[in-house]
Amino acid sequence: MIIAVAQADLRRAFVGGGPGLIVSGLCWLAAGLVAQAKGVPTGYAVLFVTGMFIFPSALLLCRFLFGRAPAAKDNPLGRVALESTFAMIAGIVIAHLFLGSRPDYVFPLVAIAVGTHFLAFRTAYGDARFWGLAGIVTAIGGYAIWGNGLSALTVALLVAASEILFGLWLLASPRGERAPSR
Repeated sequence: MIIAVAQADLRRAFVGGGPGLIVSGLCWLAAGLVAQAKGVPTGYAVLFVTGMFIFPSALLLCRFLFGRAPAAKDNPLGRVALESTFAMIAGIVIAHLFLGSRPDYVFPLVAIAVGTHFLAFRTAYGDARFWGLAGIVTAIGGYAIWGNGLSALTVALLVAASEILFGLWLLASPRGERAPSR
């Protein structure tokens, strides 16, 4: 399969990645609100558990709301996103290790793990806008740790807004797709 064809197939099947980002943003929003009300450990648990449902939820939205057929079974780029997910999960587990000693680092570390995960989406979808999203989400996490410090709620709200707005931008592209970027 030619790379441009594989990328177009993923953009078609997953509506450019928009539904997944909107679902993820809603997970961040819920986790931030819970962290504010019940504490960072509970908010982290919400983020972790809801995060496991991002892909299946997005898949259902793509199939039933947007009427998209699955990506081709021989599409090699589907593995790119999956492979980067394992590194993201490792970052999320590392964030968990900070719950007892530096809870203020937990949400920022998860943001960094998620943000860097988006770098692979540039290759998978053939859309350079994902580099921008990766930079924004990673910078939110980095600023929260090395900058002025941000609460878990603020980190979650910033990541949620970034993902939801980016997801809507992707959905606003023709048919949820974009031409391959060079």
